[in-house]
Amino acid sequence: MFKLTLGAAALSLIAGMANAGEYSVTVTNNLDKELLAPILITNVANDGNIFMGSYVTPEAEEQILTGDPAKLAARIGPDAMVGHGTDGPPGVLLAPGMSVTFDIETDATAVRVISMVAPTMLPDTYVTNVVDLSGGGDTVEASLLRFDIGHSEGTMMISKFNAMMDTGDAMTDASSDTMTTASDDTMASSDDSMAMAPHPNAAAASIIFVKKM
Repeated sequence: MFKLTLGAAALSLIAGMANAGEYSVTVTNNLDKELLAPILITNVANDGNIFMGSYVTPEAEEQILTGDPAKLAARIGPDAMVGHGTDGPPGVLLAPGMSVTFDIETDATAVRVISMVAPTMLPDTYVTNVVDLSGGGDTVEASLLRFDIGHSEGTMMISKFNAMMDTGDAMTDASSDTMTTASDDTMASSDDSMAMAPHPNAAAASIIFVKKM
């Protein structure tokens, strides 16, 4: 089910960056029954390597369909950082209600976070958001919102995801705005507007960045 080439490494770090900030990152899976695959974090300036119009790049599609961020990380280069849980199989997933903490280094003022939702119940969905690290505070918290890339439906278009997991019914909000990647500002504001849109699965996961002294 999962095609993972991360090996035993728990994460990939940016090294040797001038003025890089060090952060302890904690990701919590808020889903009731589904697991999260390895989590990729990168400078939001790399969104062009992830999103392509209203869809995703082939490397990002690979991560969202298989859980393996290796190809996307290779496309992004040393700006890509990956952390993962220890659940599963194959032992790199993050179980419902569980958290994982790992350290990163980045000089980015805003970062993109993305992870596949394991397709044990529904295919081709993922969680993501842009996290603003420019505020100067020691702790930054954010929600990771869930999206569907429309691969199994054949639409090949990103949309916000609505799920009523307690009833087993799931639907994609066809009227949702698709992601755009015209600029960092556009992407950040797009995520902000999505975050304000009420839907049952708004906080599929949460993430906390704590700046290390």
